[in-house]
Amino acid sequence: MLTREELSDEDVIVYFDIVQSVVPTKLLTAYDDEKSKVGIEVMAYTSEDDEGDMFIYEIILEDEIDSEEGDEISDLLFDEFPDIKFTFEASVEV
Repeated sequence: MLTREELSDEDVIVYFDIVQSVVPTKLLTAYDDEKSKVGIEVMAYTSEDDEGDMFIYEIILEDEIDSEEGDEISDLLFDEFPDIKFTFEASVEV
């Protein structure tokens, strides 16, 4: 999720919950040094371009989402955040 507005902690939780509600089996499972399962978080960082700061919120998944899942996530995000201009994209790391 990319936006010019910084999301509140609560909004980041909502974003994660939306993704988790659509693709719960595709969330990356992580383990700590003692082999205990740990929670996956939203990576948040900024990038700057000609228009200023871009806030980027990224969730790394174990598997690709298909177009139907992406559409469903996108629809839910637009319903939840009608006053925030953002883009939502899915990409594959190679």
